[in-house]
Amino acid sequence: AFIIGALVGLVGGAALLAYAYQAAGLYPPDDATIKFIARERGWLKDE
Repeated sequence: AFIIGALVGLVGGAALLAYAYQAAGLYPPDDATIKFIARERGWLKDE
């Protein structure tokens, strides 16, 4: 259970970090990565 929680935390942290960088305009969005993360997290609001 702990390992699963750690993995979820890592994925969530990566998603938040990627979103923050995009929002700041520090690098162009990587659609494939964002969509993969969004699908993993169940977000996908733009589909």
